[in-house]
Order: sequence, then structure tokens, then C-alpha cells
Amino acid sequence: MEENELGCGGKREWTLEEKESEAAAIGYKVIGQLERSDRVFKDYEPVFAVIQIGSHQFKVSNGDCIYTEKLKFCEVNDKIILNKVLMLGSKTQTMIGRPVLPEAAVHAVVEEHALDAKVIIFKKKRRKNYRRTKGHRQELTKLRITDIQGIEKPEIPTPAKKVEKAAVAA
Repeated sequence: MEENELGCGGKREWTLEEKESEAAAIGYKVIGQLERSDRVFKDYEPVFAVIQIGSHQFKVSNGDCIYTEKLKFCEVNDKIILNKVLMLGSKTQTMIGRPVLPEAAVHAVVEEHALDAKVIIFKKKRRKNYRRTKGHRQELTKLRITDIQGIEKPEIPTPAKKVEKAAVAA
């Protein structure tokens, strides 16, 4: 028998339904890999969203980068949908969810998986010669926000060219 059949020492195999339910509990859904034709960097849109990933909340707008705790089942360049949107806002309107907005979604791309700075845990009992040092580095996922859906985006006024008046010499 192999180690996976015994259940000790091997990695667990996840089914597709288990992966999707785990991701939904955290607040995201993996769409697939990023294509070469996909436009990641879009024009600035003056809208923002407050999203929840796991137990953390982030205020994001189009083009922002955020670091979250490591998202399971995501690879670099995966497109994901963050569906726990708590609030959407723009200059003209604000929508607040109770607790989430069902029709809103924030699209993001996984840029990298990284490690956070090291945290030192030091335990000591004085006069007992007891000292223990332990370190920990949290795994992080860097996300780039590509699109916010669920709110009408106001038009950005383009500055019109000024017509200069010719001075008439008298």
C-alpha cells in the first residue's frame, strides 16, 4: 500500500466540489488561467469596493494590489472572482450590503505567492533557565484588482481643448 492510501505522510487529494466549497467559504471562485488577450490594466474608474476575504476586509479600487492570507487552490496568473462584496461606492451612489451584495463581484488576478516578514516568538520564565525561541512566516497571496462589477461607473469628463482667441492688433 502507498502512503496516500494509508492516510499518513501524504498530501490529501481534493475533489473539484471540495475545492469549490472551500473557496466559496473563504469568499472567492477560481475562473481559470490568465490569457494573453486579457487586459489586466484598465483605465481608472472612480469606484471602490469593500470586500471580505476570509476574516479580513479590504477597500479596493481598480488596479490596486492587496496581500491576503494564502488562498488555497490558486496558482500564479489565475483569474478569480471575489464575491463577498460588503459595499460598493462611487461619486454618485453608494450601495451597502446586508451583509453582502448578491449581484456585485470583484475580479482579480493572482500575481504571486510570497512569505511575510518573520515573527519571533520568545518565551522565558525567569530564574528557571527556561527560554524558547520560535519563528513564523505567514504565507501571503498578492492579488491585483482588475474590475469591479455591480455598480454603474460614472463617466470621467475629458478636458475639452480651449480655443485661443487671436488678438487683433489695432
